[in-house]
Amino acid sequence: MESSIDEFFRNVLGERTAVADQLENVHGLAWEVVDPALLALCRMRVAMLLDYQYELGISKIDLDAEKISSLSQWSSSSLFTERERSCLRFTEEFVVDVSSIPDSSAFAVRDHLGDEGFVNFVNALLVVEQRIRLQTVWEKIFQEVST
Repeated sequence: MESSIDEFFRNVLGERTAVADQLENVHGLAWEVVDPALLALCRMRVAMLLDYQYELGISKIDLDAEKISSLSQWSSSSLFTERERSCLRFTEEFVVDVSSIPDSSAFAVRDHLGDEGFVNFVNALLVVEQRIRLQTVWEKIFQEVST
């Protein structure tokens, strides 16, 4: 099923259908290799950090409403498990400065997800974060062009 974001990318990419197909494929794979609820929580945090309102709207699907309202206080809220906290900490550090993520953050995620799970999580997080950044930039470019 094609999402409105996939449709947006297809419109932006025009005749470059192979690129659009690969973007959709990689995005789909990200959701297959990581617990979708965990990735949705992290995707929503990425959208919050990047102030991307569109993604905040669609990210609420399948997430606990109480967790959503407490997401900006994840580090002190008892609603979040240690697994979720380690992944959210890593997510924030990833978005802010991927080159300076402390080893302790990476090890905490690895301890909860295992070696393969850690690799899958990082790759899925990259896909989700870059997809949000791409759409944000492309929307701004097209707004400027059309005004």
